[in-house]
Amino acid sequence: MKTRIITAVLLFGSVSLPIVRSARGEDRQSGALNSGSERIVNQPLSAGIPQAAPDGPLAGSWEKRRSFLRGRIFHSAVWTYAEMIVWGGGSEHQFYNDGGIYDPIKDAWRPVSLTNAPSGRWGHAAVWTGREMIVWGGRSSFAPGENKNDGALYDPTTDAWRPMSREGAPAPRSQMAAVWTGEELLVWGGWADGGACPSSGGSYNPRTDAWTAFPSENAPEGRIEPACVWTGRELIVWGGLLEGERRSCGTGGRYDPENRTWRPLPMGGAPVSSRGLQAVWTGSEMIVWGGAHLEGEPAVIVGLKTGARFNPNTDSWQPTSVTGAPEGRMYYGAAWTGTEMVVWSGGDQAKGNFSTGGRYNPAIDLWIATANTGAPPGRGILTAVWTGEGVVFFGGSTGGTAAFNETFFYRPTGQPTRDP
Repeated sequence: MKTRIITAVLLFGSVSLPIVRSARGEDRQSGALNSGSERIVNQPLSAGIPQAAPDGPLAGSWEKRRSFLRGRIFHSAVWTYAEMIVWGGGSEHQFYNDGGIYDPIKDAWRPVSLTNAPSGRWGHAAVWTGREMIVWGGRSSFAPGENKNDGALYDPTTDAWRPMSREGAPAPRSQMAAVWTGEELLVWGGWADGGACPSSGGSYNPRTDAWTAFPSENAPEGRIEPACVWTGRELIVWGGLLEGERRSCGTGGRYDPENRTWRPLPMGGAPVSSRGLQAVWTGSEMIVWGGAHLEGEPAVIVGLKTGARFNPNTDSWQPTSVTGAPEGRMYYGAAWTGTEMVVWSGGDQAKGNFSTGGRYNPAIDLWIATANTGAPPGRGILTAVWTGEGVVFFGGSTGGTAAFNETFFYRPTGQPTRDP
C-alpha cells in the first residue's frame, strides 16, 4: 500500500514522528486509551525501546503539572519571561483557534481570548516581541492546502487581539522558519498549497504594521521545516525537507536584514542532510542535532544521534560529541537553558517514541542523560520552553490523530564537568 508522509512542524520547538497515512486517507494507529477528554494513541513500536538506565546524580527531576487545554499538535508556544502562551494546533481532525497562558510558579492556566483571534490553524509562526505574541500563517488542512497568510497580535496583559496587515505579506504557507529580531518578525520558506516549497520570505514590523519582501538573490533552496535561529544580526536556516517530501536538505543560508543579503552556509564539516531536527542559539553558535536523513523512500526512517555547531564568526562547523548522546530521533522537544541544549522525547519509525532525553553542554562538548524516573511517556510534536528554572513541555502525540493535553516540568540539576 502506498503511503504519504505528512511532515511535522519543527518551527515552534515542537514536533514528532511522521504521521503515516494510507492511500485511502486513513491514519494508522493502534488502539487508544482515555486521558481526560482526549484520546491518547498507543504506538506499538515503542515496546522495542530498551529499558532506560538508572538516573545519574545530574539527571534532574520531572513534575506533572496541571492540564487545561484540549490535547493538540502542531501548536505554538512562546515564553513571555514570566508565562508560556500556547495557541492553535489541532487534533481529531480539528484545527483550533484557542489557547492558554501558563504560569509555572503558580502552576495555573488561564484562557486566551477568542475575540478577534485568527482562524483555527496549525503549522503557523509564533514569536514573542516583548509585549505581544505575533501569530502568522499556518494551515487548516492535514495535507498541504488551505494555507494562510494572515495573522494577528495578542497582548496577554489586556487579553486582546489586534489585526496585522496582509498587504505585501508573503504567499500563504505553513511550517516555515520564523524568528523575532527585536524589531521585526522574519519568516522564510515553508510549505505552500499543492506541496510547493517557496524560497521567499518577508519581514513584518508591528510598529508600522508593514511587510517587506526578502530579496531572492542567493536565497537557499525552499524547504519544509528548516531549523532556524536568530543570532542578533542574522537569520540562519539549515536542513529541512525538500519539495516532493523524499529528500532531506543538507544546505543552509544566512540572511542579514539590515543589508538585505543572503549568503550560503559552508558545506565543509556540515552534518549529513536532515529533516525533523531542531536548532538553538547559544549566543555564539547555532547547534543542530538529530533528525533523520532521507533519500528516496526508505522502508523505515531512522533517527540520527549526530549534530554540529556552526560559528558564524568563523563561518565553520564543528561536530557535537556522540558519546553519551541520546538515541537518534526526530521531532523531539528542545530548549536552550543558557548553558545547555535540553532534548527530550521524539523518536523514529524503527523504535517508536522515546521517553528519554539528554542535556548537551557545548562548552565541554558533553552529553548527560535527563531523568528517567517520573519521565512522561514518549511523544512528539510537543512544545518546549525554558523558564529560567526548567523546561515546560506541553502537548504532543504518538501518531494518528489524537493528542496529549498534559503539561510537564523538567528541572535540570547541577552542571556537568569533563574529567581532565
